[in-house]
Amino acid sequence: MTRVLDIIMPETASAPSKARQRYILRSSLIGGALGMLIGLSAVGSVPDLALIVSPILLVALVYEFSALMRALDELQSRIHMTALALGGAASATFMTSWALLVSANILPRSDIELAFGLPLMGLGYYLSLFFVSRRYE
Repeated sequence: MTRVLDIIMPETASAPSKARQRYILRSSLIGGALGMLIGLSAVGSVPDLALIVSPILLVALVYEFSALMRALDELQSRIHMTALALGGAASATFMTSWALLVSANILPRSDIELAFGLPLMGLGYYLSLFFVSRRYE
């Protein structure tokens, strides 16, 4: 089971046991609730007023991630912060490029792509974490 969680949540692989268990439980509950709200809102089953909870859930996820990062030792913290910086840089570059293409009328204007900034950064973080952590193996 631990190996499966290392694949699903690679940020917990090197965390101390208590911090790891706390992060897995809380982020799974918060992320599941957020995913359910977003999924139901996509099909119109959630009132718009209920979506006010979404930013609060996002802040809670960021808090849990920062608590996990504070529990790491110096080397692991450096690995994760490097991966986070690379993932953030890649997503910022992609989002800026997208906006420039929209302003040049190459891509159609829409508001939906703004919602993909944080998930794109998370994906970039996971990919960067894989490559950065291999350097220290």
